[in-house]
Amino acid sequence: MNPRFALLALLLPPLAACDEAARSDLRQGLGMGAEETQPEDPAKPRPPAVSPLEVPIETGAGEAVPATNANAETLNTQAFAARGNEPFWSVDASGSTAIYKTPENQSGRQVNVNRLFFAQGVEYVGTLDGLVFKLTVRGTDCTDSMSGEKFPMSASLTVGGKTHQGCAAPAETAQG
Repeated sequence: MNPRFALLALLLPPLAACDEAARSDLRQGLGMGAEETQPEDPAKPRPPAVSPLEVPIETGAGEAVPATNANAETLNTQAFAARGNEPFWSVDASGSTAIYKTPENQSGRQVNVNRLFFAQGVEYVGTLDGLVFKLTVRGTDCTDSMSGEKFPMSASLTVGGKTHQGCAAPAETAQG
């Protein structure tokens, strides 16, 4: 007798004694597909599908409480001035507003943003011209790539579908 058939013969009687739900679970576990699957309950909490560093998570559930492991330097700073080179840009962010400036628009554009905390810093997230506008400030030292000037924080700006690197400082001590 073929050993596969012998194994199958040994497995069939216990399976026949199982109820339909148990057999369905076994079929799903073996990758044989489900006969009838229940849709996932949309009210049931699920983990995020992407990193909050890439796509900010908004729960809308009450007032935001910063994580205990948040970077103290950025957590305790209320306003930031960030800038970058090639292309040149600057952002002044405070509360729920960011002012985005470029050489083409030196007076700047106001962007409504939400301030989000994460372990290494803060993010200001909003939309500009229908695309994601995100300023991420991290509590790591930064040196300006053109002037060599040192800043206490690094920054990245995502605007128009592109991400640009730069440096940042608390707004009250930031220069030009």
